[in-house]
Amino acid sequence: MSGPVELERGGDGERINAADVLNGAAILVLAAFVAFFRRQLGEEALWLIGVLASLLLFIALSSWLSHRHVLWRVMHDFSPAVVLPVLFNTLGPIIECASPAQWDPTFAALDERFFPMLAARWRDVLGRPPWLTDLSYLAYVSYYLVPVALGVILYRRETPDAFRRLVFSVVLTFYASYAGYFMFPTLGPRVPFDAEAAIIGGGTFGHGLRLFVDFVERTRTDAFPSGHTAIALLCLYFAWQISQAAFAVFAPIVTAIIFSTVYLHYHYVVDVVAGAALAGGCAWLGPRVQPIFEPREMVRWFAVHLGIR
Repeated sequence: MSGPVELERGGDGERINAADVLNGAAILVLAAFVAFFRRQLGEEALWLIGVLASLLLFIALSSWLSHRHVLWRVMHDFSPAVVLPVLFNTLGPIIECASPAQWDPTFAALDERFFPMLAARWRDVLGRPPWLTDLSYLAYVSYYLVPVALGVILYRRETPDAFRRLVFSVVLTFYASYAGYFMFPTLGPRVPFDAEAAIIGGGTFGHGLRLFVDFVERTRTDAFPSGHTAIALLCLYFAWQISQAAFAVFAPIVTAIIFSTVYLHYHYVVDVVAGAALAGGCAWLGPRVQPIFEPREMVRWFAVHLGIR
């Protein structure tokens, strides 16, 4: 996305960028799903269409106003930080209609076959002391801040090309994980709320963070692949590209995030493996497909193939 300096703009000023196009396309695809399953969704369909339309309006408005004031430009550049969480929380009812079967038995069996006892030992590290559980919840929640923090570093350095690559790759990775939720709806080895104290443990701090996670993550069938693992590793890759110091700061945070996914019973081990593979694929694919989604390139492609020029 555009950084705090001008980014190879044409004479009339380029407001829409590749991440906007990808976000808009994803919203339209979800709107098509809602329209197709409108009878199964019932009254919820109208609410979902309203949310999706509001997100499109937000993207369009923030991009249109991005040249008028620096605050609008910053809002536009970081708009995926708003769009993606809201979109994520619309997925639950749509997934239930599109893919009603759940894959938990399959992935639990794969854990037993390829990682026998690993998950059990992982979840019982050091005998599950309350302090480790609380720290694990803190790490799990820090996942929401890692891509934003990395984006702020690049933004303040006035490296717009690197910032755009990061944002587009992060958005692409999120949507690739969302596609996985549709293809392989999986609850994961989650612990029922009334069994939390006995199985998960932790203190008041950890319990409060668990309530926060339950509130902000309304889509439950989101275990495969592990989005926490994919996004965290992708950001670590970009941190490594920035500097050794950035990598040294983010490496322990990313390690803690990945540890927390299984330790807190949110993911199977195979979810984490799939998330790592997804991170590698999107780190390679993102910069290569980003130009395809740049509006200028899209207009040029259609003009050439329509014989306009």
